[in-house]
Amino acid sequence: MSMEMGAPRAMARIIAWMLVCDPPEQSSKDLQVALQLSPAAVSSEARMLIGAGILERTARVGERRLYYRLRSGTWDGVLEARLRLLFRIREVTESGLLSAGDEADDRLRDVRDIYVWFVEELEEFLRNRRTGRSPSPKRT
Repeated sequence: MSMEMGAPRAMARIIAWMLVCDPPEQSSKDLQVALQLSPAAVSSEARMLIGAGILERTARVGERRLYYRLRSGTWDGVLEARLRLLFRIREVTESGLLSAGDEADDRLRDVRDIYVWFVEELEEFLRNRRTGRSPSPKRT
């Protein structure tokens, strides 16, 4: 995950760490030390990740400290949010084609066709995951 995907660097580092850390629950201090981030960076990025449904707060019995962990179902939620964005782009390009009529050129059609494909493929993938028919992605 990187800034190319629209995530600030500190956020991307927190997500990457949360995917591989042991134990899967990490305190703010754990994140600061492991990732060499300031307390403010951990706090603000964790707050954003909680708001996005990627992280959740948790506690350990007998401890007052709060911990973060990846929320169950995180990636389906991320993909569903991406699907809504892709669907909106597809709608905009289709509207542009309707407005342009005979004046529309291949550039707009190409973009529309790409987003039609993205939406259809991602919808099918998510539908199959919900029904348990999704094949596991190929591992390299």
